Amino acid sequence: MYRDAPPKCALLIAKQWPEPASTAAGRRTLDILDLLAEAGYRIEIASPAQPTPFQSSTGYGEHQIAVNDESFDHWVRAQNPSLVIYDRFVMEEQFGWRVREQCPHAVTLLDTSDFHSLREARHLALKSGQPLNLFHPIAEREVAAMARCDLTIMISRVEVALLKQHFCLPDWQLHYLPFLVRELPDTHTLPDFDTRRHLVMIGGFKHAPNRDATTWFAKEIWPRLHELLPGVECHIYGAYSDHAMHRLSAPSTGLRVIGRAEDALTTLSRYRLNLAPLRFGAGQKGKILDGWLSGTPTVTTPVGAESMAAENDWGYSLSDDPDQFAETVAHLYRDKSAWHQVRNAGTRALAAGFSYPQHATAFIERLESIAADLDAHRNRNIWGRILRRTEHRAEEFMSRWIEAKNKLLDP
Repeated sequence: MYRDAPPKCALLIAKQWPEPASTAAGRRTLDILDLLAEAGYRIEIASPAQPTPFQSSTGYGEHQIAVNDESFDHWVRAQNPSLVIYDRFVMEEQFGWRVREQCPHAVTLLDTSDFHSLREARHLALKSGQPLNLFHPIAEREVAAMARCDLTIMISRVEVALLKQHFCLPDWQLHYLPFLVRELPDTHTLPDFDTRRHLVMIGGFKHAPNRDATTWFAKEIWPRLHELLPGVECHIYGAYSDHAMHRLSAPSTGLRVIGRAEDALTTLSRYRLNLAPLRFGAGQKGKILDGWLSGTPTVTTPVGAESMAAENDWGYSLSDDPDQFAETVAHLYRDKSAWHQVRNAGTRALAAGFSYPQHATAFIERLESIAADLDAHRNRNIWGRILRRTEHRAEEFMSRWIEAKNKLLDP
């Protein structure tokens, strides 16, 4: 009797369990897994992190794994994945050599969510006042992980260009995959200008750019904005808010750090403007995407706008000057016509850059093309082969040493 072939297995090795309600990265991860499931893959998620009350109930297989432990070797070999995804370069450093030993025919994929080392370089430049230095130790590690993998998916065209120009990664090792939007919002069914009040910011506080944006806004922008819009409040939402963030609240002026939002789109749809005053960061910005999806015009900075839409497609002049930022917010808050223009610009950006059918199909075709001739794909990746033979063995030998030590110490 004829039997269908068993589904291919896609294994995500995650630093943290996906929390789509807490972070844009968590939501993107689940979008990719859902896309792979629709393409016929059996999905398994593995993480060394402890479970959290906020992680998603995915319906996929979930497995606790240990670092520096040979139990992973036996487990991953039994899973027999045809695709292995690392959600951070540190996961590739920790588990990549084990996957290559146990599952040599699995396609390996690094999903950066954003170019981590670019974000860190911008943060260091902001704090130090020194010019941007892309070539620091974190970049060396992250780019090395990219070189060792069969494919790296990038969420920003800007970062694809940067990797090609400054780090000499070839096209065939990179794939652009933005946030995926399955359905455009019907703005006619969403609250309009007259039914919305106040300002909103949203973003998880484990993410350094969001903490900096909140602090900068509270100290540099809000005093000016409060003068321009007396009686208007700004409510700041974000998962994992802490004492340092809540101390920025100034209830007498209407500035309130609230904490976790139960539903981002429902929350945003109550407010007239969404603010994203980012001074550093990388990748695409989930808070801006949510603003567009909820029909809430968003005011951001050049860093926030990067990779989301072209500079001239926002309906206002982008600026990271506190006074100019405040004046733009005040103008859009008062001017109904300008408000609608900015909201329409957001809807056009969604349609132009985040189409699920267009990007989903191209991604699956890319994976299938690599898998169909994996040996040829790897043969031309000379730097990946060199790194796997030399530098990366340091992580392997350190891990083996820790594993051996733990066995000796285990009573």
